[in-house]
Amino acid sequence: MTRRLVFLAVAVMASVLVPAGSAAGGALPGNVREFMRAYEKWGAAPTVEAYMDLFTSDATLMDSGLAAPIERPRIRAQIEAVLKVIPDFRFDPFTVTASRDGKIAFIEARNTGTVRGKTVSFTTTHRLVLDGSKVRQGRRFWDQTELFRPVAPELPNLFAGLEPADITEKRTGLREWAWNAEQPAALVAGTSLRGPGLTTPLSIRGAIAYLERLFGAVDFDLRAGHEVQQDGTSYLEWAGTAEIGGEYPRTVSFGIVERLKRNGEWTLSFDTLDMVASPARIAELRGLIFGL
Repeated sequence: MTRRLVFLAVAVMASVLVPAGSAAGGALPGNVREFMRAYEKWGAAPTVEAYMDLFTSDATLMDSGLAAPIERPRIRAQIEAVLKVIPDFRFDPFTVTASRDGKIAFIEARNTGTVRGKTVSFTTTHRLVLDGSKVRQGRRFWDQTELFRPVAPELPNLFAGLEPADITEKRTGLREWAWNAEQPAALVAGTSLRGPGLTTPLSIRGAIAYLERLFGAVDFDLRAGHEVQQDGTSYLEWAGTAEIGGEYPRTVSFGIVERLKRNGEWTLSFDTLDMVASPARIAELRGLIFGL
């Protein structure tokens, strides 16, 4: 695992954070507003064709559970499988953050539906590179465990049992180095952490324990990706690999998105399924939903 001190060098782009319902307003660049109108319309009544129309002809999509980005034929196959298995699937974006030039957008959304009679509800974070009002390169960050637990209740919660702590001290650090060097205290970026496996926010001591548990399960080799930042809200993307230990050691593609707000809110989006299930069980569960 890489342990070198690497300074975070990512261009800072002006952005706005607005409720998705305001996406058609004047705050976002015009191309992003146009894209969000189509995205919200699709999410309210999803179809395969409307989904594919969100992408450019040469688009790629990277997703939790994939080893590498997929192109249009597999993007189509994936959404066809999802809508077949979850015909009542709905997609509701609730925040949109975009660079001033409209080329990069971060979107958070609630996803709901029914799988084998079980209600599923999970949150996804999307980092999109836009070409006009179409997606040229997308990456989706979310926890597959959250989706599959209703139909696979044996899946453990990697972060079960962590309790909030009443501590208000704030610490920051060089984040790329800190992720790779497993330095929780250098990563803590706020007084209130939300992330996979949590039902209530954790304050600083709890956040450090959360990261220590994450680092106990994986070794990261991550690099800075896109960043959007303004008005006290930042999105930071990290992409690379994770070495999984335990009974089934392996290296997998991995990504994290952080959202940091001036008021102390700190949100992490990443996938835990590789950390809590065997490759065979993961393949079985993904086949249930995605046919992949």
